[in-house]
Amino acid sequence: GISWAAPPVTIVTTHADDVRWGQTVSAVSRVSDEPAVLGVCINRRSPINAAIRASRAFNVSLLGPEHHGAADTFAGRRRDGRLPFTFAEQEWVDGVNGLPVYAGSVAAFECALHSVTDVGSHHLYLGEVRHVVHTDAEPLLHLRGTYRTLSAHNTEGHHA
Repeated sequence: GISWAAPPVTIVTTHADDVRWGQTVSAVSRVSDEPAVLGVCINRRSPINAAIRASRAFNVSLLGPEHHGAADTFAGRRRDGRLPFTFAEQEWVDGVNGLPVYAGSVAAFECALHSVTDVGSHHLYLGEVRHVVHTDAEPLLHLRGTYRTLSAHNTEGHHA
């Protein structure tokens, strides 16, 4: 099934009405190079949807293998005593667009909302990439319910 796809693990963030919003998302894909556009799929039930529509912008922070904790936190799980969906100040910086970017991310994409399409259980957001910051580090992947890296082994058996 579709669980055999191994997408990268990201945290999608936005800021609306003086509140920061974040959601772990593995359904992110490059849609176009010219212009640069990312596609992000978020479940219709997620409260971040209203914030993305209100702000008309979002950021995508691509996580690395050492970021299991952040991925779990923004997937709605309590991790290391931290409440779900909480921004630890030392882990976040403001992007050029003023929206949160994960400070240790492998790459960060700052996007202006281009369009929203309803697809089944999810909203598909297309974002025009306005700013990119990246490293040469490997991304964290999500495969069949666990976090993985590009190397063939499972990273400590952490389940997503």
